[in-house]
Amino acid sequence: MNITDPIMHHCRTSATSAALASPGSALNIMSYGRLERSIHSVCRKVLGLGFRRGNVIALFFDDHLMHAVIVLALTRLGIVTVSGSNPNLPRELHVDAVLTDINFPYPAIRVLRADASWLTGDDSPLQPEHVHCAEPDDLCRVVLTSGTTGEGKAVALSHRMLASRIARHQYAFGNRLPACGRTYIDLGLPTSLGFQFLIAVLWRGGTLFVPGPDQQLTIRAFEAYRIQNIVTSPGGLTNLLRGFDAHPNAQPALDTVFSGGSVLPGLLSERVRARICANLMTAYGSTETSMVAAALAHTISPVTGAVGFVLPGARVEIVDESGSARPRGAEGIVRIRSASNVAKYLANAEESAKVFQDGWFYPGDTGYLRSDNLLVVSGRQKAVLNLGGDKLKPEAVEDVLNAFEAVEEAAVFTMASEWGVDELWAAVVPRGNFDEAALKAHCQRKLPQVFVPAKVVTAAALPRNAMGKVDRTQLPQLARAKLN
Repeated sequence: MNITDPIMHHCRTSATSAALASPGSALNIMSYGRLERSIHSVCRKVLGLGFRRGNVIALFFDDHLMHAVIVLALTRLGIVTVSGSNPNLPRELHVDAVLTDINFPYPAIRVLRADASWLTGDDSPLQPEHVHCAEPDDLCRVVLTSGTTGEGKAVALSHRMLASRIARHQYAFGNRLPACGRTYIDLGLPTSLGFQFLIAVLWRGGTLFVPGPDQQLTIRAFEAYRIQNIVTSPGGLTNLLRGFDAHPNAQPALDTVFSGGSVLPGLLSERVRARICANLMTAYGSTETSMVAAALAHTISPVTGAVGFVLPGARVEIVDESGSARPRGAEGIVRIRSASNVAKYLANAEESAKVFQDGWFYPGDTGYLRSDNLLVVSGRQKAVLNLGGDKLKPEAVEDVLNAFEAVEEAAVFTMASEWGVDELWAAVVPRGNFDEAALKAHCQRKLPQVFVPAKVVTAAALPRNAMGKVDRTQLPQLARAKLN
């Protein structure tokens, strides 16, 4: 079965129901009937350009709805897609062409501009021989992940793997998700979870909402269209909170909110449950493994770093540097094994060997596992501050910064002084009356002097990757831009 088959069924049986929506965008709302016609139109356009099943096409789109339609059309033809949020494709990844609605800087690759006319051409149904009847292990989708290195790596997913990961939604996201037919997600199609929810929501005949060009219109859509649940990251929740705070009369009637991509801070959890939705789920996973642990946020928020209870079908172990298992409650290196794991990165044996070993995936996290199977993540193996021999995980400093009432969120990094010596800096998103001297005094009461930030730069938002995690590689650049 092609993973688009259930979606095409809804196109035929629920033609007038809403399928996709981006409030305020050019396409705005697309019904299942229009989605079917647009998929046929794109398929005929792509076939006319000479592409065939097995080709690999990269997609870079600002228009979320056009992006979704083109992904579905290419998948229907058996063309493998890879979506990007920036033009840095891994060197080892071969692509036959790029489809985009933006200026794309790759003269060595065939680049084709796609516009609204692609959705309104010949929309007659495809001949059966053009629809790819996939074998379970046929490659379907490539997802890019950079981890902490900033260098893209490619994860290849088959039809079988995608179906297996989507099946886990039934318990990974709580028992209320199947009843939610109108879902808002801002993770983006380049992410594994964003693509999964595109397929999963349309499989159920639901409506998938994505951000519009104007946050005010997006906020209004929650009430106007009675959106039932949100799938986002802690960074996305922060932006939504600001949007709802700017519109105090907006009262979303949400059933559930799901947060993934990084650890959900306790203060953010409290504010979301008070302002947006009391039923807040959080989960832990990666592109390489899909969801591994999940829980209702209020049940684990008292435990710093808790990310959820290990899910059925996933196995998590805490080991030392030699790979020997650590006892429950003891901190060590996190490793994961499950049927949802991939076994390697696509065409990258060197990077694969670093994190895939004997059937285990090593995400680079450190933490511990409680006796009740609650996974607690305490930091990253490689994200360790080393200042003149004094070492500390950045999360320990960030927890202190985030506890200061005038700080919305914070991240720390090292910058070379005028003498070339690394010193600790902090980037903070301020809230209310921010006083840098008061913040430093707060840190001096809580931290050794060497880990009190030497300088603090403020920003409207911290740089994040596609999954909503703080992109530490961009923090020094942010600091230099603020100081120039």
